[in-house]
Amino acid sequence: MASPHNLSISGTGDDHGADPVSASQICNYCHKPYQSSKALYQPPLWNHTLSSKASYGVYSSPTFDAVGTDIADLGGATLGSATVSNLCLSCHDGTVAINSVYSGVRIHNPDGTSTSITLLDAGAGTGVAVFAGHGLTDLNRLHPINFTYDAALAAKVASLVTPTIGGGGPGGGMYVVAAVGTGGYLPLFPGPGGVGSKMQCATCHDVHDDTTNSPFLRDTRTGSQLCLDCHGN
Repeated sequence: MASPHNLSISGTGDDHGADPVSASQICNYCHKPYQSSKALYQPPLWNHTLSSKASYGVYSSPTFDAVGTDIADLGGATLGSATVSNLCLSCHDGTVAINSVYSGVRIHNPDGTSTSITLLDAGAGTGVAVFAGHGLTDLNRLHPINFTYDAALAAKVASLVTPTIGGGGPGGGMYVVAAVGTGGYLPLFPGPGGVGSKMQCATCHDVHDDTTNSPFLRDTRTGSQLCLDCHGN
C-alpha cells in the first residue's frame, strides 16, 4: 500500500512502524475489527486515540456568516460521538502520537495463547506525533467544515450545487454533492451523534487513496475542478 497513511513497516512515508512483527499491521493504526468494550466503539471501527483539544475554532467571513449555517467547533470530541473530521484530527492536529491506539495488535500463538503487541513508530518507539511541527490546531482560516450542506443552504447561494441523494456511498443513501469528473462524488457525513449531512474533511479527501489526486483529493484541482464540484452552478 503506497500511501503516507500506510503507517506499517511496509510504509514509504516519513512516519511508519519500525518493528517487523508489531508494526506489520496496516489497518490497526486507525481501525480495529472489534473492540473489547462498547465504551470504545466509534464508527468506523476507530482505534486511534482521539485528540483532547477543547477547541479548533470555526471559519468566519461576512459572506459565509450571512447565510446562517450551523457550523460548530470540532473540539471536545468523545468516543461514540466524534465526527469523521475528529478522526482526521486525531493525527493531524499534532497532539497525539501515531502509535497511540485504544486497542493494540494481538498476535495469536500456535499454542493457543495470544500476545499483546505495542505499535511502534519510526522514531525508535518514542511516540512522536506525526505532524507535531505543523499540526492543524486552528481551523479559523481553512475551508469551513462541520456544517450542514443541503438543498436549503444551496438555495441561499446561487453558485452552490444542490446536493442530491446518492446510493452506494458511505452510509448508503446519504446526501452527496453532484458527481465529480472522475465518476465519483463528494460525500457528506453525519455530524455528532450521527445526525445531519455535513461537509467534513472526508468530503474532499479520500484517506485511502493518494495515487490519483494528491493529497488524497477526490477530484482534480486542474481548472479548479474540485472547487467547481460544489461552487459550479
